[in-house]
Amino acid sequence: MKKALKILLFCSLIVLTLSLCALFYGAILVKNANLDCSKLKTNTVKYTFYDNQNNKIDANLLKNDNYVLLSELNEHTINAFIAIEDRRFYKHNGIDYKRILGAMLNNVKSMSLKEGASTISQQLVKNTHLSSEKTFKRKLAEIKITRQLEKEYTKGQILEMYLNTIYFGSGAYGINSASLTYFNKPAKELTLNESAVLAGIIKAPSKYSPLINYDNCFNRKNVVLKCMNECGFISDSNYKLATIEQITLAEKNNSAGLQNYIDACKNEFDELLLNPYQNLEVKIYTALDVKAQKYLTELTVENEPNYDRKQIIINTKNNEVIAFYGNNSNLKRCPASCVKPWLVYAPILNEKFTTLSTVVNDAKKNFSGYMPSNYNDKYYGNVTVKTAIEKSLNVPAVELLNDFGIEKACNYAKKMNVNIENKDLSIALGAINNGMTLKEICDCYSPFTNNGSYTKSHFIRKVVVGNKEVYSSNNKSIRVFEKETAFLISDALKSAVKNGTSKKLRSFDFDVCAKTGTNGIKDGNLDAYSIAYTTNHIIGTWIGNNDNSLMDNSVTGANYPTIYTGETISYLYKNFKPSNIEIPNTIIKEYIDENALINNEELLIVKGGTPYYYISGTQPTKVKNLNLTIINDISLTLNNNVVTINLDVENATTIKINREYKNKIETIYNNRNLNKFTDKIYNFGKYNYNVYVYNNTQLIKEIKLPTVNYTVNNLSIIKGDSWLND
Repeated sequence: MKKALKILLFCSLIVLTLSLCALFYGAILVKNANLDCSKLKTNTVKYTFYDNQNNKIDANLLKNDNYVLLSELNEHTINAFIAIEDRRFYKHNGIDYKRILGAMLNNVKSMSLKEGASTISQQLVKNTHLSSEKTFKRKLAEIKITRQLEKEYTKGQILEMYLNTIYFGSGAYGINSASLTYFNKPAKELTLNESAVLAGIIKAPSKYSPLINYDNCFNRKNVVLKCMNECGFISDSNYKLATIEQITLAEKNNSAGLQNYIDACKNEFDELLLNPYQNLEVKIYTALDVKAQKYLTELTVENEPNYDRKQIIINTKNNEVIAFYGNNSNLKRCPASCVKPWLVYAPILNEKFTTLSTVVNDAKKNFSGYMPSNYNDKYYGNVTVKTAIEKSLNVPAVELLNDFGIEKACNYAKKMNVNIENKDLSIALGAINNGMTLKEICDCYSPFTNNGSYTKSHFIRKVVVGNKEVYSSNNKSIRVFEKETAFLISDALKSAVKNGTSKKLRSFDFDVCAKTGTNGIKDGNLDAYSIAYTTNHIIGTWIGNNDNSLMDNSVTGANYPTIYTGETISYLYKNFKPSNIEIPNTIIKEYIDENALINNEELLIVKGGTPYYYISGTQPTKVKNLNLTIINDISLTLNNNVVTINLDVENATTIKINREYKNKIETIYNNRNLNKFTDKIYNFGKYNYNVYVYNNTQLIKEIKLPTVNYTVNNLSIIKGDSWLND
């Protein structure tokens, strides 16, 4: 027993010694970490935005000031933050050891580090005094300064300073700035629902901002409300009512349209995940072309519909977004048929699975329960891949994706930052899980302007904090398609402008490639797109309703979005023309008999045919003269009682064969050109065969074949020459 006590005492001394050493070491590490009261009272973060000429953008667009007193805020606003961030705020001395223990146990159970235990006091210290690095030294410094904070200030003062310094995303520091940014009202006027929104955002502004992801924000808001209900801050009835209340955001006041662009820059700034900056000037240098932005803002067209519009212009030479019009640059919607060029057709052409002249059947089909329909339920029968792209036909896109493989197509999309979770055939028509932003859709067209390489476009060129550059954009490209594939898609999308769904753009005398897209149901359309590009710019237009309500079915990608795009192209090139798209030297151009092709006949090169481009090695090799019908051979062969007429005829549209027996003439074949015809005969006697070769309605040749004699002994040919009659 004594021995056991000695061992226990010895172990206790060791633990105590190690603890004292750790405390001593920790004290040395953070000896210079002390509370600086000057960092707490005010938030002096100042944003300055610059356009692409390095001129300052109107400072009145930015809301980064207005310190608000705790006494000015509604009780539900204060309670929302306490409920979700620090329920025991008024009970602990800055460090909530009970919460720390609970978080540790929950993390052990879940085998993760998802749950944190920082108090409001700790968050205030971290946001005003320390970096966001996760190190032992920083945590010790945070604890030390938090203890000093709690001794120096009351709980009310700490909470007030916290609410005025916390970052809410979109460039908003402090609750008053956030309230103005999201709801265009001072913080003292926040409703319960709005307070819960703001309290929910701060965990991860880039994830929970209503401007970036409305659904995430709505769900997070309801988590806050649930916590408030559990804490007794709101009644059950108020909780239930608030959870179904939608989030109504402020309408932006477009000062020459610049607010749209600034908001998009703020969203991109949040996504960069740079450290929050306190008491410093943040200079954000953008790609904004003020004149182009003003043009998009003031753009109107005849009889334009009263729906929301978004437009974007991307410079393909440096991948900079020079203009953006419309609220919420991060709104994700169904991209509809705009996915077809880069998700379906480019992958299959890249792997030489098809060519542009490959024939597919456009008819109503059932793909294991999935039955896609064309626009207006119109079908064209046999068409080439190029025609399917021109007309944006749905069935061929689905069939080709089905044959090629969904997983392979999704792997191409992943290279362009599009992660598709719902791997089913509906993705061929744009039914992609959480949708895409207009910018993301346009970025997927960047390989077609950059020899097959994808580059993500950007609003921000660089960020300078103080005198230090902390971020600079790069034009890093990722090879997705071969340059030949990029050209083939561009060729097809040029045809879509000349003959297809984008023909409202065909008046331009330089290369314009374009794709439309429409997403809707029987009762109305939800999204309408026009994505166009030249060698200098990508222009994207979306029309719909931000709240996802229906438009009239008359609004499709082929009309108003394309009209807006056309007007924008006219503006961009009013003083010059972009260069045309270069043809790679590995591309072969041939002229194809398209009519014969879609009738399942052999792919032939013909003089005066339809031009098609091919990756070298995939082009047809057999040549046919469109203006000359060539009869190489027409002859008879016999086998038992079967007569075989061999036909080696080029460029004939119709073959007619007459058989004469006992002075009676019968037409036994009258149809398209064929290689051979067999005739089984049963009665003895002499048979004469005449072959007529037509090119369209013109009789080219009449051929009389040698007489066939069928006797009891055998089937034979009576010697004699056949004759031709022009």
